[in-house]
Amino acid sequence: MSWDPFEEIKRIKNEIDRMITDLLGRARVYKPREVISGGYRRPLIDVYETDKEVVVMAEMPGVRKEDIIVNVSTDAVEIRAELKKEEEVKKAGYYRREREYTGFMRMISLPTKVNPKEAKATYKNGILEIRLPKVEKKERVRIEIK
Repeated sequence: MSWDPFEEIKRIKNEIDRMITDLLGRARVYKPREVISGGYRRPLIDVYETDKEVVVMAEMPGVRKEDIIVNVSTDAVEIRAELKKEEEVKKAGYYRREREYTGFMRMISLPTKVNPKEAKATYKNGILEIRLPKVEKKERVRIEIK
């Protein structure tokens, strides 16, 4: 397999992006559930690699599986979920009903290319786990010109 400088540059860029994201994530340790817009929060995540896949774990407590949307591309994962809360209070001569719509939203850059069609996700005990098989690197071969 020959060395591809463009693949090396992309790998370094992805590593730098991940390091910056990790650094900024640690800087927000006192606001782990930072509200980003419209009541949506960024879920806490772990991203790690094995030889064959990239794994994303996201904390999303209180969300129903049916309310989670996961979109995957070759280099990123988007997670969205809505939390719908309704409260109804009835007392003598008093009536109140409130609704609150919040949720989770996060776009995650991946450290390497993955196959989105083979991605699998599970949700258990408030933890969303997404397993993304890596794309097998295509071998480049130099051919002799005759």
